[in-house]
Amino acid sequence: MNRLGFLNIVFSVLILSSCKVILPAKPYLAKSSKIEIIGSQFTKNEEEALKSRLLSQQDDSTKVVIKDYFFFIHKLVNPIVYDTFYSHTSSRNMEASMRHLGYYKSIVKDTAFFKGKKVQIMYTVTPGPPTLIDTFSYKLRIPELQKIAESSKKESFIIKNTAVTKAAVLSEVGRLVDSFRNNGYYKLTAAELKMRGDSTIAALTTISDDPFEQLELLNEAQKKQDSPTIKLALVIIKPEDTTKLNKYFINKIYVISDFRQGDNVADVSKFYTKATKGFTHYYHFNRFRTALIERNITMHTGDVYKQDEFFNTLNNLSRLGVWQNINIRIVENFDEENKIDLIIELLPARKLSFVNSFDISYSAAGAGNNVAAGNLFGTSLNLSLENKNFAKEAIKMTHNIRFGIEFNNKSRTNSANLINSNELSYGNNVIVPRKLIPLDIPNLFRKYILGQTHKDEKTETFINSNFSYTNRLKLFNLQTVSLNYGYSSKWRKDRLFSFKLLNAEFSNLYNQSDSFSKLIDNNPFLRYSYNTAFVIGMGANYSSVYRNPRHIRSLSKERTVKLNFEESGLTWGAIPIVERYKKRFMKFDFEYKYAINYKNKTSLNYRFFAGIGIPILKDSALPFFKQFSGGGSNSMRGWPIRGIGRGGQKLAPFNTTGNTFNDRTGDIQIESNIEFRHMITKLYSDVITLKGAAFLDVGNVWNAKDSKIAGVSDNTSFKPENFIRQLGASVGYGLRFDFTYLVLRTDFGFRIKRPETSDVNYGFKLPDLSFADFFQKIISKNYREWRYENFNFSIGINYPF
Repeated sequence: MNRLGFLNIVFSVLILSSCKVILPAKPYLAKSSKIEIIGSQFTKNEEEALKSRLLSQQDDSTKVVIKDYFFFIHKLVNPIVYDTFYSHTSSRNMEASMRHLGYYKSIVKDTAFFKGKKVQIMYTVTPGPPTLIDTFSYKLRIPELQKIAESSKKESFIIKNTAVTKAAVLSEVGRLVDSFRNNGYYKLTAAELKMRGDSTIAALTTISDDPFEQLELLNEAQKKQDSPTIKLALVIIKPEDTTKLNKYFINKIYVISDFRQGDNVADVSKFYTKATKGFTHYYHFNRFRTALIERNITMHTGDVYKQDEFFNTLNNLSRLGVWQNINIRIVENFDEENKIDLIIELLPARKLSFVNSFDISYSAAGAGNNVAAGNLFGTSLNLSLENKNFAKEAIKMTHNIRFGIEFNNKSRTNSANLINSNELSYGNNVIVPRKLIPLDIPNLFRKYILGQTHKDEKTETFINSNFSYTNRLKLFNLQTVSLNYGYSSKWRKDRLFSFKLLNAEFSNLYNQSDSFSKLIDNNPFLRYSYNTAFVIGMGANYSSVYRNPRHIRSLSKERTVKLNFEESGLTWGAIPIVERYKKRFMKFDFEYKYAINYKNKTSLNYRFFAGIGIPILKDSALPFFKQFSGGGSNSMRGWPIRGIGRGGQKLAPFNTTGNTFNDRTGDIQIESNIEFRHMITKLYSDVITLKGAAFLDVGNVWNAKDSKIAGVSDNTSFKPENFIRQLGASVGYGLRFDFTYLVLRTDFGFRIKRPETSDVNYGFKLPDLSFADFFQKIISKNYREWRYENFNFSIGINYPF
């Protein structure tokens, strides 16, 4: 044993002997652990992150687990007997963690506070000054590696005058390994790179006969003790396998597009083969076009091996979705020095998949005889068949069939129709995994609007068509045909831009009943919306998701932004076709969501939505199938489906005996929602999680233009001076039954501000409700009118936002 090793052992013994280990006469239970930082030089967020990091360094025998129930009940799980040995061990672990952050002189002390039979452990952390980087250099011996490292030094994680941390060192080593592998050194690993450091305290290494110079050096040494620095150099270690330092080139590429276990490219008799300039295609059955594979391989024969292109090829082939497993083997070619062969093994996925689903929605607050927005119970059956490899080009073609029925619950009168409406639709969606349109709108948007120049990660062309038939009993029939053609580009993992080069939709309204004609006469403004209409134009939408890293333990944040634009009659619509039914408008909408999640148990969720449709020229309103609406299970939950608005328009009288058309749709919608979600308990052996949510919804819908029909009130149009007055508001509480794969949701919403009564107290009116009559007013038939004016119960699938 050398002298340094012996001194380390003696020093460790002295430290352990100086620690006074107190063994209590009777066992005490560890209650909690806390961190206190002395002389903190961190921001609040940095200090919280540091405390979280240090608490995670506790020895398992000192970690206290507490579960929260119903917000205010805190229960110890598997209480731990307090032992000073383990708390001291935790202190040493924390000191090691501080060293990884560059605080080499940090001291952590643990103190126990006894209360009854429980103990609270306090860890006091004195960080001390961080060790700063004085200089950093590369000493790699191999000229090309040295040149590669020097050329990218600006991207280094090792920065002068910052603390030297383990994370920075590992990141720099990893960065250089990736850089070397992108230049042909595919076998080089982090094991061949080492970071070395030397002290920069000159007084420890300099000998001088000049006493004044020696004093200056000692003074410098004292300053260095207060602010220590270090010189770093990254060196290369010669490996046992010297080929790790060789530069490699791609010799040949082989692709087995329908790989089977045991396949070997050496056994050519098993395959059909097709040679191209870049690779040789091996296959048992002709399932995939060679051109499809060629477009997605970014490596080529004769190129220097690059790790980025290796992973790009993997990602390109993977996102096509036609192979369930993708493997690229690298085989050294021993006949030619520094040459490698690539063997791409592709295991096909199932070509066809069938999905069916059954949806339920319920909204109970509208007029029972109101055929459009009354107490509605809706069900729909959805059938879907997907072909993942249409035309052998990884083109996804999906066929969707939907059948839905909407029922009235006859809450006001038995004369209402049992069935409110039924719908049958067929949709065909085609997604081509490449760009077929010459226009590059997404990248122009990124360059000139967002100021970005990154390459698209994924571009797809889509062709969507839909045919639907709707029968609104005793009102009208509606046939709709639509066609969308465009493409979407995905940027990184969190941004998506979609451009519709063609957006066409034709809705034919026919078989209008006498009842509906009378409704139009009683509500003349409906003439502008409810008629046969043809929409043709372009559209675009953009969405992004941003997730904050967890700066604070168990706390995460997420922001989502969506922008949509649609026009009709300005581009394709300028062509003189179907002029009789053509509609001209521009439509914009914006949605912002923000969520704060804590321990995956509670979350605060916020949503803001604003949309506006601007009718152009002779049109006074958007077509009804393009208008906004509020109410139901996903919007203003104190109102039924399409039940709020327009503006300050009054509700239909409750005791109406005839059919009253009460669809509340408009050209403008502003809405804000906030919801506090929390876990209540686990049900059925943790299969179902019962959660609760308290919510507040504020918003309304309006028309964009005043009515020009004599005798028709214009209180349905948007006016800035009436905005606050005509906002509606509802509060409520809901239950969520979380089955992991879906969430069944019920919401009880109460109106606290009514747009139709905005002339009195700005519409604020709390429901006349107390604990004594709560259930009676919610359930009893005697309070149908009260529920119609104050309350809505809805059922939905998954979260509202």
